[in-house]
Amino acid sequence: MNQRRDLIVGGVVAAAAAAAGGTVGFRRIKSSEEDAAATQALFGMTLPDSAGAPQALSQWKGRPLVVNFWAPWCAPCVEELPDLQHVREEYRARGVEIIGLGIDSAAHIRQFQSDHQITLPLLVAGADGSSIGDRLGNKTGALPYTVLISSNGGVAERKLGRIRPDELRRWLDVHAASTG
Repeated sequence: MNQRRDLIVGGVVAAAAAAAGGTVGFRRIKSSEEDAAATQALFGMTLPDSAGAPQALSQWKGRPLVVNFWAPWCAPCVEELPDLQHVREEYRARGVEIIGLGIDSAAHIRQFQSDHQITLPLLVAGADGSSIGDRLGNKTGALPYTVLISSNGGVAERKLGRIRPDELRRWLDVHAASTG
């Protein structure tokens, strides 16, 4: 009798584990599909740069792309942008690009770029930038938020909060290793 009960309990446990594994697997597939749709939508966008010139995000498709959501009024954003600038200069020869999607007006972004001599592309996403970030996994809308899109268009990494240069370099060393 105990052996039969053990078999039944074991079967129930195995079925529950299989169901849980299937749920986790489904969520990962769904997340991957959502990420693919979000990056496809991102690469389908055209946003003005700080000077007002339209920039098609598709120009960066097919190579590692760091997308940083920021605003001039966000203290951690202001602190991290010069670091992003330096990392961009280090990794640019490997095909990596780093862009900033500003959640503010063109005038404020242009002023910030001029004051801080930032040369990485700063695009004006305005209030719509929050919904772009949301589709890429930033459900809180907090800033800064950084996403690494791999050369195959998948979301490779994401971070809410200030990203440190060493952390970004680790990401790029892993995901941009075969580039350049």
